[in-house]
Amino acid sequence: MNTTPTPMTTPTPTSTPIPTNKPTTAGRPITPQVVRPVSVTPPANKPTTAGRPAAVATVAWGSTMQWNLSINFPPKNNQKKSYPPRRNPIGGREKLSSEAFIRQKQVSSLAGVADIRKLIKKDEVPVRVWNLIGLEQVGQCMFVEYKNDIIIVDAGMEFAANEELGADYIIPDISYLKKNKSKIRWILITHGHLDHVGAIRDIIEELGYPIIYTTPLALGIIKKTFDDYKKANMIKYKIIDPDTDLIKLGCFSVEFVRVNHNIPESLALSIQTPKGVIFDSWDFKIDHTPSIDRPTDLAKIARIGTEGVKLYTGDSLGAQTPGRAKSEKVIWEIVDTQIKNVKGRMVIATFATNIGRVIQIIDSAIKYNKVIFLSGRSMINNVDICQELWYINVPKWMIRKLDDEVNNMPDERVLILCTGAQGEEFAALTRMSRGEHAQVTLKKWDTILLSSSTIPGNELAMGSMQNALLGRWVELITNNDMDVHTSWHGYAEDHKMFLSLLKPQYFMPAFDEMKHRYAHKKLALDIGMPEENIIMPTENGSIIEMYDDVVLIGSQKLKLDTVMIDGKWQGHLSGEYVIKARHIMAQNGVVALVFKVDTKSNELVGNIQIESRGFVYSSEVKTIHTQIVEFARSKYNDNLKKKMDVRDNLKQLKETLWEFISKIIGRVPMLMTMFVYINRDAQNNGAGDLPTEEALVGMTLDEQGYDD
Repeated sequence: MNTTPTPMTTPTPTSTPIPTNKPTTAGRPITPQVVRPVSVTPPANKPTTAGRPAAVATVAWGSTMQWNLSINFPPKNNQKKSYPPRRNPIGGREKLSSEAFIRQKQVSSLAGVADIRKLIKKDEVPVRVWNLIGLEQVGQCMFVEYKNDIIIVDAGMEFAANEELGADYIIPDISYLKKNKSKIRWILITHGHLDHVGAIRDIIEELGYPIIYTTPLALGIIKKTFDDYKKANMIKYKIIDPDTDLIKLGCFSVEFVRVNHNIPESLALSIQTPKGVIFDSWDFKIDHTPSIDRPTDLAKIARIGTEGVKLYTGDSLGAQTPGRAKSEKVIWEIVDTQIKNVKGRMVIATFATNIGRVIQIIDSAIKYNKVIFLSGRSMINNVDICQELWYINVPKWMIRKLDDEVNNMPDERVLILCTGAQGEEFAALTRMSRGEHAQVTLKKWDTILLSSSTIPGNELAMGSMQNALLGRWVELITNNDMDVHTSWHGYAEDHKMFLSLLKPQYFMPAFDEMKHRYAHKKLALDIGMPEENIIMPTENGSIIEMYDDVVLIGSQKLKLDTVMIDGKWQGHLSGEYVIKARHIMAQNGVVALVFKVDTKSNELVGNIQIESRGFVYSSEVKTIHTQIVEFARSKYNDNLKKKMDVRDNLKQLKETLWEFISKIIGRVPMLMTMFVYINRDAQNNGAGDLPTEEALVGMTLDEQGYDD
């Protein structure tokens, strides 16, 4: 029998073509992967297989073949050393035991220090960490400062709460940054959600267009937020690759770490400062089987923790929930099954920012030959960005904006992907539930799937919308029925893992309300972190100071205001009367009085005109209006006898009118007192009743007394 081994055929090097419009990595062209043969000869003493000499192995270029080797180190590197007994941190010596070891592990370096400020060296300049948003609400805008260098981490927005009536959203107060913009040269972006990038369009110009370090998806979302594409193109940016890039920014060095969230390309940051490493992990979860992205890089996190972390600022959302967040793979399988088995039309509502889920839904719909109709501006914009970056790569005619064509398509081929997962009043799904949508009238047994969970505070709106949907006899699927949604943030065990891997010397729970941050603190205490090393600032503007030997909350604090974006207008809550006036009108209504005053004598001419809105019910309006006008006329005439000018007269009148209205109806509306100069002689002669200048003079809110 011929025992000569058959030589292995060496493959011809091949390359995989790349579409010309496919995005590159970190702004660099993607090099075609070339497979090269590598011959590896086993050691002479390695046994052959089945008595035959081992054939030459062919492996891909860059891979590694390992043998079972036994390595004997020289004796000088393998000597056993004797160590003195461990010193009890409280004092003296004692025999090492498990109890002593645990006690030693839990003792803080600050234990027994009465005044930690005594650990600060004379004239030592600290690294300062400032939060402009994120310690009282959802959103992130943090910056790190040392001497002449400032780096900003994210620039997010917060959607306006009910108390900011009519305002669109809240942005960080950058007053301090504007004063120090010569120090700012860099903005680091962790991911593309609006609570991390939504304020960039409002502040970037005032900061002098510093360079933005980001990923392709986040950059696309940032540019989409601009109404003016010319301003969007003025952004200076650098695309980073978290697997390879380590960047130097002034006195800081930054390393990027992949983490999971509900949007691809999410990052944590390891910031090397002159006083130690700050690890910043805003918005993360640990998902070992993500459906779109790659898993969280726990190996890199562990390595950074081994090298030493001075301060960990960590996302606190989900810290109060036991266990681990479900994997996106689990959710995808369930949603995919529902899309496959649905018999008629299907409507799926989810957050437009949940880009990972949106990609999953579109992939499944295409797989089952369904046409996707998009509704909602943010949903359409995000899908456009994903198509540009090849996260979604399907025939364009399979994805279209929602229009009348949806009614000409066979029901089994229709999938409507829309916003409205929180019962928002004007969102697509809410309008469908009320029968007010222009293109879609829900049919009996249409399937509605809500791939979301209810945000606290939205329970009433969600309940109302779901009741309206069920009243139209649709098939409704929510997260209470099956797992069609999972948290975007890690739960308690995920947070514990981060803390255990990073082993930070100091820890600051961040992001969201105090109840979430307090739960995060309890987790740190559970795994043995000393309480005095956990920093808990209570509000935005607090300054965290990092010294060589201690990290603490600084004695100074930035005085921050609530900065609102209201349409194209920007204002500060403390210095503007607009929101205050809206509150008064919303609660008690508004009453306007117009006094016609003779230009010579300041006497009243004719009747006082009165208008009110949201003040009294129609059955009472005539009676109440008459009482107010009669009282106002009487007080005006009394003040006129005291030789008061018109403005002082109306100001004093209004103060007494408040008291009068409060007595008769128990509420005080916004009062607007205005006057018109009338030339009585000219009027009597038919020459007209209004002078050419200052015919109608209104009072500001300041003059009306709303400046308290």
